[in-house]
Amino acid sequence: MTGDVRQFVEEAGHETAGRIRAAARLLSLAENEPERIPELFAGMAEWPEPRMVVGLTGQPGSGKSVLTDRLIAGFRARHPDRRVGVIAVDASSPYTGGALLGDRVRMMRHATDPMVFIRSAASRGHVGGLMLGIRGMVRIMGLAGCDVVLVETVGVGQSEVEVAEVADLVLVILAPGQGDGIQLLKCGLLEAGDIFVVNKADREGADRLASLLLATLHLTGDGRRHDHPAEVLTVSALKGRGVAELIDLLEKRCAQERDRWRERRSLAVEEEIRLAVLEEARRQILHALGNDDAAAEQVRRILRGEATVTGLVGRLLDTVAREHGAGSERS
Repeated sequence: MTGDVRQFVEEAGHETAGRIRAAARLLSLAENEPERIPELFAGMAEWPEPRMVVGLTGQPGSGKSVLTDRLIAGFRARHPDRRVGVIAVDASSPYTGGALLGDRVRMMRHATDPMVFIRSAASRGHVGGLMLGIRGMVRIMGLAGCDVVLVETVGVGQSEVEVAEVADLVLVILAPGQGDGIQLLKCGLLEAGDIFVVNKADREGADRLASLLLATLHLTGDGRRHDHPAEVLTVSALKGRGVAELIDLLEKRCAQERDRWRERRSLAVEEEIRLAVLEEARRQILHALGNDDAAAEQVRRILRGEATVTGLVGRLLDTVAREHGAGSERS
């Protein structure tokens, strides 16, 4: 399979008829087999990178998908010869692990544009709104020639701050009439957000929400991951108002911070590989623990005070090491 990965990387890195198809295969690998991410990234230092990675997060129903659709159209109009990539993360079914992929449905008007690469992905129940492998998926989008990559997250509420570790700029999308919008910001989004977008600006209460956001940001101070203070914009994605100004701001930030973004991305990919290692270790230990009566008895011994968690972990690690050692000898 290593040869297959290298072939897909080669095809995805060149403008050929099979480029997007090869990139799609690599994206499936990053999403479904995170333990192979280190293999996937062999030689990734030479891969081209997106010029800008923008994350979109916020309340469900705030219009993230409509705004993403408008941003795609805006970037395509400004840079007709450049590809736009979109990773739309949808909530997974707890029963099947699949996703409705509703975000992609809202962007169907771009489906026939060869310079738009949209990929839907299931969160697989990951509470941060992003799945393991998302950083790898962004890098694959860059390999496939995407100039700008938009990452739209699930929209599950207060736990959705991981996008700040993936994107160069984070847009926090809010809308009037959805309860206390500031409450959403209490668990990290206030610090993670770079640009706060009050969508549905044609509705009553939009200006009041924007003023409240500005006051909150002023009171809490910066404490941010960028030198630039956060900004608040009001837009109406449905009617297209304010979207051009938002893209202007994104382009301005890109020109100012692009060198710093490159450094952050390198660290983010290293973190992705560490997470892949931990995921593989978890999988192997679960396999060693098993799901039979012997495994249940090991757990009961801990409950009776006859063994410790640390001791059990040590024995499981020894079991994993012996199995892999035997596998290496057989091969």
